[in-house]
Order: sequence, then structure tokens, then C-alpha cells
Amino acid sequence: MYAVRHHRYQSDEPAWRELHRYTGAELPCRIRPWLLDPGSLTARLIAASKDNFRVKVLQQSWQRPHFSERRLLGMGDRELAIVREVELRCYDEPWVFARSVIPASSVQGRLRHLRKFKDSALGAMLFSDPGMHRAPYELARLRGDSMTLPANLRSDEALWGRRSCFYLSDLPLMVSEIFLPAFRA
Repeated sequence: MYAVRHHRYQSDEPAWRELHRYTGAELPCRIRPWLLDPGSLTARLIAASKDNFRVKVLQQSWQRPHFSERRLLGMGDRELAIVREVELRCYDEPWVFARSVIPASSVQGRLRHLRKFKDSALGAMLFSDPGMHRAPYELARLRGDSMTLPANLRSDEALWGRRSCFYLSDLPLMVSEIFLPAFRA
């Protein structure tokens, strides 16, 4: 179904830090409410864009996740996961780059459907699950030219991102979201 890819960006991971390690002054006012919002980013983007929203899948394959992603998810070094990278587009511009990591052990039984969610928004599915709970955020400020981003999404300005683990039936998956230059609050 998926080819196994070895990720090429391992050395350029963002420096994710727990939310409490940031002072309010460090987080830009324009993006702070978006970084800290506990609700669905998808729902908020749909509202902000007056329904001019779509998901563009950049890639989805079985991969060995980044070291920090494996650590966050409690995965072994050789374990594989479905890694999905998408653009969350508003007004046909990429506002957010999102990367989801779903360990192989999390796509079984009731959650088997996570193997095939094509161009639908993962956030909509997560927030519709009554048993879902989310771990606290980690935040990162990264260079706009970071190799973590696809080449067409890189820029000259620094970017902010957030990531957290979601638990469905106590099985983890991780979502990171990086706010791109076209993002408008």
C-alpha cells in the first residue's frame, strides 16, 4: 500500500520546547492565540477563511519518524509510522504545513481507518472522536529555510509551530503544525 521512505530531514528538526518554557513576550501577539488554542485548528481555519479551505496532501508513506517524534510517541528506533505531510490552504494559499505521525501500533482495530484518510482533514476526524484527548503542546520557532519544510514552503522569515500527541482509544499519534508566511490571523 505504501512505500517505505527514509526521511531526509533528520538533522534539521525544530527545537520543540514545552509551552511553559516560553514567556508571553516571546510569542508574537498575532499568532499567540492560534498557537495556544486547544480546539481544532482545522475548524478555526475554515472559519477564518469563510470556508475557502482545503487540504493538499504532499506525501503520505511509511517512514521512520524523526528522533524527537519517536521519543514523544514512545516508539522504538526501528519502528515505522505513517507520516503524512499536508498544506492547510486558505484562499488557495498555504497557511499551515502539518505533519502527522501515526505509529503502526496505532492503526489497528477501531483505528484501522487512519491508514486511508486521503485529502480529508485529520483534525476534523480527531475532534469528532468523543474519546480523544490531547497532551500539552510543545512549541518551536524555526528558520523559514529549515529543511523540515518542503522546498516550496521555505521563506526568509522565522516561523512558529506547535505539536502535540493525540490519544484515540489510548493509542498515540502526533500532529505538528507550522504557520507559514501567508497565514493571516
